[in-house]
Amino acid sequence: MQISDLLAVKRLHLRFLTGAEHAHRDIRWAYTTDLLEPARYLRGGEFVLTGMMWRTRPEDSETFVTSILSAGAVAVGAGTALGEVPDDLIAACRAHDVPLVEIPAETSFGAVTEEVLRSLTQRRFTTIAETRDRHRRLMADVASGADFPRAFASAATQSGLRAWVLSSTGRAIASVDDPLTAGEREYLAAKALTWSSFPHGTRLPAENDGGRAVTVLPVRAKESHPLSGWLLVVTGDHTGWSEEVHETVAELVSIGVLARSREEERALTTARHLEGLPRLLAAQRFDEVAALLSGTGDRPAPDDRSHVVVSAMMLPEPRVPDLARRVVTELVADHPGAVVTGDNDALAVIPVEGTDEQARARGEALRTELVHRTRVLEPGLLDYRLAIGLSSAARGIGELRGAAVEARHARRLAELRGGRSRVIAGAEIDSHELLLASVPEEVQTSYRERLLGPLITYDRDHRSELVETLERFLDHSGSWQRCAAAMHVHVNTLRYRIGRVEELTGRDLSNLEHRVDLFLALKLRD
Repeated sequence: MQISDLLAVKRLHLRFLTGAEHAHRDIRWAYTTDLLEPARYLRGGEFVLTGMMWRTRPEDSETFVTSILSAGAVAVGAGTALGEVPDDLIAACRAHDVPLVEIPAETSFGAVTEEVLRSLTQRRFTTIAETRDRHRRLMADVASGADFPRAFASAATQSGLRAWVLSSTGRAIASVDDPLTAGEREYLAAKALTWSSFPHGTRLPAENDGGRAVTVLPVRAKESHPLSGWLLVVTGDHTGWSEEVHETVAELVSIGVLARSREEERALTTARHLEGLPRLLAAQRFDEVAALLSGTGDRPAPDDRSHVVVSAMMLPEPRVPDLARRVVTELVADHPGAVVTGDNDALAVIPVEGTDEQARARGEALRTELVHRTRVLEPGLLDYRLAIGLSSAARGIGELRGAAVEARHARRLAELRGGRSRVIAGAEIDSHELLLASVPEEVQTSYRERLLGPLITYDRDHRSELVETLERFLDHSGSWQRCAAAMHVHVNTLRYRIGRVEELTGRDLSNLEHRVDLFLALKLRD
């Protein structure tokens, strides 16, 4: 209720002594005190009732008003049962712009408190009923396919909240008219992947928005994972929210969960529809591939349309079976017509419009985008690694098979290179790297152990540096002088070490073929 509503109750006989111009202020609660400095017991929004027992000298009025003002009280109610309201209290309230209300002797503080409680309770029941009705309408609208961003913006605006919904990579899903910057969204998305409990209060980077306080909550459908979930961001610190605000925020979360569930269901339906795509590509049954892609809702792909293929995998295989597919679906969500299938071995086909040169440029931009977005996800990749390979732009359906092979080879190389996340394009693969990526993993392991195993064992047993010496020697193209200088050892020491390498591996490092053998083995070790 407002202060004016309380003074309008005739039986209370209340009147302003100062601050009548603030009659519109909202009262959250009524609190009675005779403490000189009651701030620690106030939460903000109170109508503070006092019999002024704290006053022993005129200066006490300034202390009292300063204390309640620091806690966010909206007004003071001074009882006159023990005498008139002193001028120093009126002056202090006027100086600090705090409304001061006189409570006559015949009106008890209990009657004032009861009226405040009655009004707030009535308003609360009305608000709850209205909120539930609005919540049911919004849930029904979203469930029937209504535009979620529009429904969310409407609900947040009606509730007087500044709120946003973000994806796990910081992509904007829905917001009010005051959108967050890309830097702010990505900052919150990356930070949220490190938090273990919600709601979580934090501040936006000071350089972006003055460091304003926000509260972050997860918006996750059933069995979803933080790497593919959504976030609700609301301005303000949740520890100071009223019960009404908490319920309104919970309403926004539930609407978001419903919208997210619908999106995940659509993505899963598309993935199941495309289950046969890798097999059809391998068999070069391109007419069926074209029909399959056009059946996903995307317009039919003409023979001259270009596509980029993305292959992705989570290592080791996650507990959520299709986590890789969900993550890739998020990574390419801004690309119209993109389709994703598979589980932990996910495959995405992304249309890129334009001439060959334009399609190539868009493919390069896609790689840059994937690198950027996967870095946002890295704080949440503590238990997994994300390896992604993408092909060059392939013109027409007939080239999709080659593009899929290239993307998988690039992904295998991304697995070899390590890191929490790694994105490699087929166009950037060197010839020997492409060869290594296409070799089965068990063959790679056997080859590496056969050539380098004796050196690794010798280094472990003798605390030597034969593997490092071999690597540095090959890096310097077999130059004894340059390699010895770079390693800060005598040439004779280098010759002795290389002799031990040749003896243990059975390879002659003056022979080019033997050098290549050891070079490839070292690459498989990286």
